[in-house]
Amino acid sequence: MTRAAIHRIRRSRHTHVIVLVALGLGACAAPSATHPPASPMPPLRALELPAAADATQAREVRVLVDEPALKLASIVLRAGAVLPEHSSEVPVTIVALAGSGAVVSGGERLRLDAEHAVVLAAEVPHAVEGDPEEDLVLLVHHIGAGEERHR
Repeated sequence: MTRAAIHRIRRSRHTHVIVLVALGLGACAAPSATHPPASPMPPLRALELPAAADATQAREVRVLVDEPALKLASIVLRAGAVLPEHSSEVPVTIVALAGSGAVVSGGERLRLDAEHAVVLAAEVPHAVEGDPEEDLVLLVHHIGAGEERHR
């Protein structure tokens, strides 16, 4: 059974809202010992995303969805802040909702902004650097990551 998800991002002046619609209640990946069958994801839910970082923190990380087939996190990096090198057990996509910066992996720097997203294979060490002039607001998709941990 296949599963499709439609992501619609609506941006307003003060906040970001993402609406996640799950079509079909079967899992994206087959259940495993680390990801046993879970209750179905709600077919529709709205998530409010931060527009900027709390002024007292260099970075803010919030897990928005943590399901066996999908983990969504918002990360806000204040101007010039860095998310230190880490990796994920599953593939990851990183999308900039506001601001700009770069994903650094090995010797490569991949641009992150409204026109560029980054896709990483599992186990790829990477860091994220925000540009010094503005806050960077990210939406990170971990695919099949309900219980996975970063290293």
